Amino acid sequence: MRIAIFTDSFLPGVGGTEKAVLGLANSLKDMGEEVVVCTPKYKKHDDSVFKFPVFRCGSMKLTQNDYYAFPSMSRKFKKALRQFNPQVIHCQSVSPMTAYAIKYAKKHDIPLVMTVHTKFKTAFSRSIKSKVIVNGLIKNLVKKLYKADKVFTVSNDMIPELNSYGFNNQITVIRNGAMFERITNLDEIKPLALKTYNLQDEKNILLYVGHIVKFKNLQFTLDALKIVKEEVPDFKMLFVGKGFDDEYFKKYAASLGLSENVLFTGQITDKELLSSLYSIGELFVFPSIFDNDPLTIVEAALHKVPAITIKGTGSSERITDNVSGFTMDNDLNVFANKIIYLLKNKKVLKEAGENAEKMIPKEWSKTAKEYLNEYKSLLK
Repeated sequence: MRIAIFTDSFLPGVGGTEKAVLGLANSLKDMGEEVVVCTPKYKKHDDSVFKFPVFRCGSMKLTQNDYYAFPSMSRKFKKALRQFNPQVIHCQSVSPMTAYAIKYAKKHDIPLVMTVHTKFKTAFSRSIKSKVIVNGLIKNLVKKLYKADKVFTVSNDMIPELNSYGFNNQITVIRNGAMFERITNLDEIKPLALKTYNLQDEKNILLYVGHIVKFKNLQFTLDALKIVKEEVPDFKMLFVGKGFDDEYFKKYAASLGLSENVLFTGQITDKELLSSLYSIGELFVFPSIFDNDPLTIVEAALHKVPAITIKGTGSSERITDNVSGFTMDNDLNVFANKIIYLLKNKKVLKEAGENAEKMIPKEWSKTAKEYLNEYKSLLK
């Protein structure tokens, strides 16, 4: 089957959607399907590293990781897509690439499906202060969703979110797979991160991996850590990643007296070093109420690191509370006291980490098979 995956976010960008597109495309290719990724041109990119072709179209840089695509103006892109002659189009975003994909699918009478990864109202409101403009963007998004033959999302939490936008068609949940393979040499990979960041003497290492932005609820994390420090002063919290609010959170951590306890590593693109950082963590701290199915929780689980999340969010859906991780009420003191308890009860942490490794990860091959069955059903 010839499958074209359309996305406005792809490597060398950094984020969950980029990882999801890569994981799906790799797995479909491994299963013997023909697959291409259609995406904007980035300033720096090397597409020779992928198993599949990447069709890039002209674009304009908006932010560090965001590009606005112009597929209809790119002759080379349109020719490559026409020659590939897709049988199915799968959109992983709802911006310019999807607008073009909708027109192409209608013209050539082929199925088009969409996977929604993001809580768009929150994302739009982050940078756009006008409610009128945000509501207009949401209305346009819903129009696109209604033009899809089928809509998927990655968590149950997203279904009422999309309903609140005004989209009431059927929504199917298919969870993402994990980018890391199962780790069999945890003790061997730990020294790299310990040495790189001089953490050999640290006893209580907490971890966060993701964008350093306010809507990830990182202020809640730091406020909780201030309470934790009163009972467990000798902990280290690693924030791995970068984002718009790096400097804000560095200053905020200092204002809470946490400068000695908190380390911002910046973005890590070295997969070996990132894996090592995961391996030294004892608890993955992720109180985001924005994320739907964060792959970082899965990656942590593959390294036997359990996560603590907020109950009833997309971030908590894979976790069985007090078995493969911890889901807490959205209460600062409750959240902080649970971290204190876990740091004082390492046996509980270890057991949860071992259960997380067994229960949480999903292979990308399984996700790809689910999508492939959906494609075949639509083609019939």
